Amino acid sequence: MKTILIGFGDIAEKYIPVLTELNCDIIGVVGRDYKKTLEKSRKLGISNVFKSIENIPVHECDFLMNLTSADSISSTLKQIISLKKPIFTEKPIGFGVEEITNLINENKKFNSRIMVGTNRRFYSIFHKALKFLQEQDKKIESIRIDAPERFTDINNKKFNQNIRNNWMFANSIHCVDLIRFFGGDIKKIESNSIPNKYNFKANGICENDINFSYSSDWKKQSKWNISIFADEIKIIFEPIEKGKIIMKNDEIDIVPSNEDLKFKPGFHAQLSYFMQNFVKKDEKKWPGSDLKDHKKSVKLVENIFQ
Repeated sequence: MKTILIGFGDIAEKYIPVLTELNCDIIGVVGRDYKKTLEKSRKLGISNVFKSIENIPVHECDFLMNLTSADSISSTLKQIISLKKPIFTEKPIGFGVEEITNLINENKKFNSRIMVGTNRRFYSIFHKALKFLQEQDKKIESIRIDAPERFTDINNKKFNQNIRNNWMFANSIHCVDLIRFFGGDIKKIESNSIPNKYNFKANGICENDINFSYSSDWKKQSKWNISIFADEIKIIFEPIEKGKIIMKNDEIDIVPSNEDLKFKPGFHAQLSYFMQNFVKKDEKKWPGSDLKDHKKSVKLVENIFQ
């Protein structure tokens, strides 16, 4: 397969070795700064740098990757959906439900296959945990997520004020989306957030009567963690890249896949899924997320934070 990268920042460098591993050729890139992109591409062995999206040879690639900055992803998608190529896009897809709804409506003209990058849905340790519960004939009863945000991260100089003002869409959504990954669509939600104190809390019920609670204290200096509860079983992800199954008389560490140890966790499985289900065929299913599915997570962010 062949692809073109649109956006050539830090996240693109994480995808390049995965694409190589999956035997996908990067036939060119488009970056914000042409000279810097040209210099960087030479170091990484990519031969073609295009000055703009209008210059890319769409007919020569199998799919496009939208890896632009958080505040440019939506506008870039608007430019490329008319090319009618499968698109893998990083998130956030805009800063609210209205923006993603507009994109969904715009894409009705072109029917481009678009998958949103929700790499945490593809963590091998999450899938191993779910497989373990299935083998034990146990079902998830409740989910608890603690996802503090650090002002030191938000105020990093590389982020502009627009991204900082919409941090819940630019970053918090990574963890909020996992409520739906583990529990399914939301049936009921109650928010107890205090925005002026940067303290955000919500609880509710997912499909199959799975209870969830979410907490995000932006002044709490700790890491994201997730706890899943089933009958006499507790599974902890703390930080969320590490997992442990706790039972009455036993504790089992969940070992990540070789791919998650070699690459950024979830990236290999995510791109492999995209190539199989969005590029080779049109078979969008769990855990992949298209625009309509991701809109539900964007709405959930609004419910919790706004």
